[in-house]
Amino acid sequence: MTDYRGHKLFNPLYLFYLESPKRDQWQMPEQVLDALRVSEGQVVADIGAGGGYFTEKFSRRVGANGHVYATDVQPVMIRKLKQRVERRALANVTVVRGEFDDPRLPDGSCNLVFFSSVYKEISNRVAYMKRVRQTLKENGRVAILEYRLDTKAPGPPRKYRLPERQVVTEFQAAGFRLVEHFDFLKPREYFLVFAPQPDAVP
Repeated sequence: MTDYRGHKLFNPLYLFYLESPKRDQWQMPEQVLDALRVSEGQVVADIGAGGGYFTEKFSRRVGANGHVYATDVQPVMIRKLKQRVERRALANVTVVRGEFDDPRLPDGSCNLVFFSSVYKEISNRVAYMKRVRQTLKENGRVAILEYRLDTKAPGPPRKYRLPERQVVTEFQAAGFRLVEHFDFLKPREYFLVFAPQPDAVP
C-alpha cells in the first residue's frame, strides 16, 4: 500500500503483480464475469481499475453495443488505463478520473458497478456507496471482491483487510441488500453482490 492524498492505496510499483498470468488462475476472471451475467450491451463501471485487467475483459464481454467506465484516482493508473485502451483498441471504454468521495459516473447509467480489492481503500464507504447507488440503472448491482482476513496468499497487509460481515453491514447502511454470495474464489477472496433496497432513502 502507498499514501496518496492522505489515503492508503495500491502501490503502482506493484502493478506488474496485477498483470501476472498467475492472476487468471487464482481470480478466475471469466468465471467472475459469468457469475455476474455480464453480457452484450450492458454498461459496467470498473472502479479502481488500475491497469485495466478487468476493464479489458468487461469490454470484450459487453461488446460494441455496451460500454465500460474505467475509473481510478491515481494519475499513474489513469495513464496506464489510457495506454491499454489505445493499445488494445477498446473503443467502448471511457477512462474516468474519479474522486475519493465520488466515482464521477452518470446517474442511472450502469448495470453493474465492480470493485476488485478496492472497496477497502474508500474512506467514507457508506456515503460513497450511496453515491454509487445513484449511478445504477433499474435492477443494477454492485459486486465486491476483497481479500479474506485469514488467507495466507500474497495480498494487502491484514490490517487493511475488511471482514466480510463489515462489508455487508456497510452496504445495508448505504441502502443495499446482499443478493448473491459466491465461494469459488476461496481461500483467497470473498465475492459479494448487492442490489439497492427498493425503499432505501436516497
